[in-house]
Amino acid sequence: MKLTGRFSTTVTPTALLALQRDFGALSRVPGFTDVRIDASGNVRAQFTPRDLFVPMPFALTVEVERLEASEAVLTVQAGRGSTLVDVGLRMEFAAEGAATTVSWAAEVAVRGPGASAGQRVVRDLVWVAIDEVLRGAAAVAA
Repeated sequence: MKLTGRFSTTVTPTALLALQRDFGALSRVPGFTDVRIDASGNVRAQFTPRDLFVPMPFALTVEVERLEASEAVLTVQAGRGSTLVDVGLRMEFAAEGAATTVSWAAEVAVRGPGASAGQRVVRDLVWVAIDEVLRGAAAVAA
């Protein structure tokens, strides 16, 4: 499934991109716990979406494919039990005065028992989780 979103922040693209190397800041992203960087430089964490009815932690791995001043491309894998979520995430950054507009597009595949939930429910939950993490990361970078 394809998902898109957009939001504005007062954080510069440079500060947003610096999060990839800032373990301390990543540890403060809401919903993230047990944040660490593995030997390959990937971020690993437990992520519990705050906007779900029942807190459900997911093991999360984020691999940076490309970081540039105007865009970032990430591969995200999340799992809970035998449910797996694979996300190809592309973010574009556009400076607009004192603000930065972050536009994102995600290609999402859900496998396992979680995929059998209604498509609309899964779509909404994944959209909320992605938007929540990106806005939380921007707030931490401020």
